[in-house]
Amino acid sequence: MAAEAALAVDERPRAQRKLSRAARLHLIDQLSRWSGSGLALFAGIAIFNGVVIARALPLRAAAWTLILFAALYLCRRYRSAFRRGEAIAAKPFRWRAYHTSSLAVVSAAFGAGAFLLLPGGTPPAAAMQTLASMLAAALIAAALNLAHRPAAAAAGLPAFAAISAASLFAFGLTQFTIVVLAAGLSGAAFIAVASAEAARRAEQRFPRTAIVRREADRRATPAMPAAAKSAIAG
Repeated sequence: MAAEAALAVDERPRAQRKLSRAARLHLIDQLSRWSGSGLALFAGIAIFNGVVIARALPLRAAAWTLILFAALYLCRRYRSAFRRGEAIAAKPFRWRAYHTSSLAVVSAAFGAGAFLLLPGGTPPAAAMQTLASMLAAALIAAALNLAHRPAAAAAGLPAFAAISAASLFAFGLTQFTIVVLAAGLSGAAFIAVASAEAARRAEQRFPRTAIVRREADRRATPAMPAAAKSAIAG
C-alpha cells in the first residue's frame, strides 16, 4: 500500500515535480560552461561602446569600464575556480548562489553605462546604437544563463531596467522606447520558455529514482506462502 501511495503521488503533473539532484547538477554544469560567453559579451560591448561610440567622453567611458570590469573579475573568478575543481567545486549549489549574486552586480554595472554614456546633447543616432547594442548584449547574456532561471534574471533584469529607464529619459515614450520595451519583454518570455525546456530535458535524462526503487523492491520481495500467513495469524 505504501508503494502504491507513493506511485500515486508521483502521478502529479510533471511541472510540479522537483528535479532530481543529478538533474540539478547537470544544469549547474551547463550554467558554468555557458555563462562564460555571456561575461565575455558584456566586456566586448563595453569596450566597443567606450572606444567607438563614446570616445568623446573618455572619463565617463573609463569610469564605466573600471566599474564593469571589477564586477566581471569577481564573477569570472568564481566561475574559473569552479571549473578548475577548486574547493568551491565540492559545493555546486553554493557556487550557483555566488554566481547568481555576482552576475546581478555585473548586470547592474553594465546597465549603468546607459546613463554614463548618454549625457545631454548626445546625437540620437549614437544614443540609439548604444542602447540597442547594450540591450542585445543583456538579452544574449541572460539566454546563456538559462540553465538556472534566477541566474538568467540576474544577468538580464538589472541591465534591462537601466536601459529602459535611460531610453525613456532620453527619448520619452517614443516608438524607439516602445521597441526597447517590447524587445526586452519578448526576450524574457523566450528565455523563460527555453529555461523550462532545459529543465524538462534534464529531468528526462536524470529522472528521480526513489519511487522506481521502491516499486522494484516491492516487486522483488517474494510473496509469503499462505501457510506461513495462517501460522502468523494463528
